[in-house]
Formats: sequence, C-alpha cells, structure tokens
Amino acid sequence: MELAGKVALVTGAGQGIGRACALRLAREGAEVGVNDLDAGRAAAVACEVEALGRRAVALPADVGDEAQVEAMVARVVTVLGGLDILVNNAGLVRASLAERLSSAEWDRGVSVTLGGAFRCSRAAIAPMRARGGGRIVNIASIAARNMAYHGGVDYTASKWGILGLTRHLAFELGRDRIAVNAVCPGLTLTPLVLASATEEERAALARRAPLGEAVRPEDIAEAVLFFASAERARLVTGASLDVDAGLSVAFTEPAAYFARRGDVR
Repeated sequence: MELAGKVALVTGAGQGIGRACALRLAREGAEVGVNDLDAGRAAAVACEVEALGRRAVALPADVGDEAQVEAMVARVVTVLGGLDILVNNAGLVRASLAERLSSAEWDRGVSVTLGGAFRCSRAAIAPMRARGGGRIVNIASIAARNMAYHGGVDYTASKWGILGLTRHLAFELGRDRIAVNAVCPGLTLTPLVLASATEEERAALARRAPLGEAVRPEDIAEAVLFFASAERARLVTGASLDVDAGLSVAFTEPAAYFARRGDVR
C-alpha cells in the first residue's frame, strides 16, 4: 500500500467522484479527512473509510467560506496528524443560461468551485511543507477544454480557472516539494448526472466518445491516485489528465465518421 502513513483530505467527498477518491486513497493506506457540505454524507463516507481499516474524520464544511476551510484543515492535522494529499473536488453545478444567472449565483458558483480549490490549497501549504512536501490534485473538467454541458457559465469559467490555478501553484509550490496537478473528467456517472440527464442523453454523449462509454467515478479515482502518489508521479507537476473516454477529442460520433469513409462495422 503505497499511501501507508499518508493523510489525505478530499473535498466534496460525500458522493460521486469525491467518495470514490476517498475510498481509493484509503484502500492504498491513507487516512482520510472526508469533507462535504452535507454532514450526513460526510459521516457516512467516513464510516466507509473506517470499514477499510483506515482512520477517518468527517468534516462538514462549506469550502466557499474561508473560516470554515481553515478550521477544516486544522482539524485534519489535529486528528489525523498532518496533511500530505489534498483532492479539491467540491463544486457547484447548476444548469442555467448566462442571461438568467444572477450575480449572486455567479459569485456563489465561482466561490465554491474555483475559490474553494484556492482556499483549500492555500490552507494546505503550511502543513504539507511541515511534512516535507505534498500532493494537490484538482478536479477540473473537460469543460475546461470547451464548455460545460451540465453546468452553466459559472461552472465553465471556474473549471478553466482551476487549470490556471493548477499551473500557477505548481510553479510556486515546487520549491516546497508540493506537486499540483489536475484531472479533467468527462461525462461521469455521478448521482448528479444520473439525476439530471435522461438515459437517452447519457447514451448520446457516450456514443460520441471514441471508447464508447461513460466514465465511472472509480475511473477518476484511479487518475487521482496516480497524481497523489509520490512514487507513480514523482516528477509530475502542473499537468492535467483527461479521463473522458476520448470525448474531448470527438467532434462527431465515431459511427458517423467511419460511415462517411465506407468503414461500417
């Protein structure tokens, strides 16, 4: 178990991608701080981590609030003994047209999705430095390559911003041996996607992907594990990895592309 003795904090870990990341890191030996805005969900996932034989602490907190973020990180350090890995997954998704999006909704969306990643990363620097380095993994999106399908303009702008945050922090924090990278999920079968998109819509998006299927939260967790590991990604920083079955490179459905060239299977 390559993360034995390491302490991880995963934000937005009450379900979906965050939950999958918390459990995957725990299976590799990490103790895990489980953050979620919903206290019940955070507690439930913390119990799942403990069932794997790892220590865990539930951390209900709003990453859009600076004081709550500072208190959350301090509690991880106090209860679990330090901080080595931060996974910035918390985000706010709403399907709204820009014309209908209020300034308050814009501010809240950016504050949680982009601002939360910044606040948590800033708070993590000192405890990571005290441990001789660390790993920050930001969950961006293939929306940062183009635009969001499920989210609005605040989500798209925030995810583009996360890639900029990733590269800038990678430069600044390298001297402290803190690596900063990003994972860009494509269509992922999270509870949010399952609730907001019909089966037909999900199937249509999956057909556009060259590999022909939607991504599972566990697929994202494997990419996060790669970046979280000082062995697997020892000299990788400032990088981003698309986990989307190839959706970001597809401009049309593969079936239509091959049919036009007379290659039908």
